[in-house]
Amino acid sequence: MAKQIKIEVTDGEKTFSCTVKRPDVATLSRVNKLAKADEVMAAQELLKGCWVEGDREIQEDGYLLMAAVGRMGELQAGVSAEIKN
Repeated sequence: MAKQIKIEVTDGEKTFSCTVKRPDVATLSRVNKLAKADEVMAAQELLKGCWVEGDREIQEDGYLLMAAVGRMGELQAGVSAEIKN
């Protein structure tokens, strides 16, 4: 099962949450292509491609979406690579 994280986004008095998973290669490819032309659309595609469950308002409100995407880097926590000779 892919690594998942729960993200909470607060807007004033309201808190919204969602669960996202690590992106697959196809999602990363689509996001990379979109990012060259439109970073916001790329962020939307990333969230959509990684979405597991949560409050739909996060997908529909631009500020909530960008806040959530800003935390998705946590999906990389613990991932490292080394070159061995």
